Amino acid sequence: MPQTTSVEIETALLEQLRHGRPGLSDRELLESVVLSMLGRATLRTIQERNALTEDEAIALGVRTVREARQAGISRLRAP
Repeated sequence: MPQTTSVEIETALLEQLRHGRPGLSDRELLESVVLSMLGRATLRTIQERNALTEDEAIALGVRTVREARQAGISRLRAP
């Protein structure tokens, strides 16, 4: 099982996130936000390194985020 850590977040900010993505637990919600951020960071890095067109970089970023989300979902469902 992956190692976890506790975090503190402003209540108002967490409420905004809950409103935007109803039905997720706080853990799933925060992990989803982090995975999205990592996907965007990956997109920027790849675009800078490889001089991809915007469309190519977006397609690669979307694929990366989907893979990361699927890995996260699979991990969350593991017994």
